[in-house]
Amino acid sequence: MQGFGPATYGDGFADVYDHWYGSITDADATARFVADRSAPGPVLELGVGSGRIVGPLRQAGLDVVGIDASGAMLVECRRRHPDLPLVRGDLAHLPVHGPIGAALCAFNTLFNLPTLQQQRQLLAVTAAALHAEGVLIIEAMTGRGLELGPTSSIGVSKMTTDRLVLSATVVDHDAQTIQGQHVDLTESGGVKLRPWMLRWTTPEELDDVASDAGLRLAERFEGWHGEPYTEESDTHVSVYRPSV
Repeated sequence: MQGFGPATYGDGFADVYDHWYGSITDADATARFVADRSAPGPVLELGVGSGRIVGPLRQAGLDVVGIDASGAMLVECRRRHPDLPLVRGDLAHLPVHGPIGAALCAFNTLFNLPTLQQQRQLLAVTAAALHAEGVLIIEAMTGRGLELGPTSSIGVSKMTTDRLVLSATVVDHDAQTIQGQHVDLTESGGVKLRPWMLRWTTPEELDDVASDAGLRLAERFEGWHGEPYTEESDTHVSVYRPSV
């Protein structure tokens, strides 16, 4: 998508993210899952966004550092967590040093990096910063539903008496990308475009990328509650540890 950069998604959705997506992912279960596996050291949340998961992570006894490319998202996060250490930066070029006890990449955040090479860079830098017993935890879709789906769609995403949100998507099966626009129409605010873009990477591809970065797959589940992962799963939570 022409003009789409590291901060585009966050800047476009920061003002509505919690309202629209606040119930996505079980934040408490996520925090328990991370706390059970983290090594000594801070937990780095990659793509901290509005800080929705930070509270449960801290309640689980973890020291959290948030990183995000979007200034607008970091403003929302700072409002919610005034004392949280925050870093503004492109996830493909992480300005971090270790050792960190865990890195968390929740709810398709990895796929906001629109190329496989950028995703490789993220895993490589993260692996280098991990504690010897640390973990990288990634929550993502498998992409199976998109592989066989239509190449484009237009529909109604949300509708109330004073707001209509239309959603348009374009899927490139070969490039494994999905691009979209939420066209947000309100009586008071007029028209606002909220663009987004994902490059999905299958679990098998992700394992290869992790291996190249010096990480090995330690665990994989369908979700945060330890549901068994199968070939039919649409989502996965994967835990990677340093290979040596």
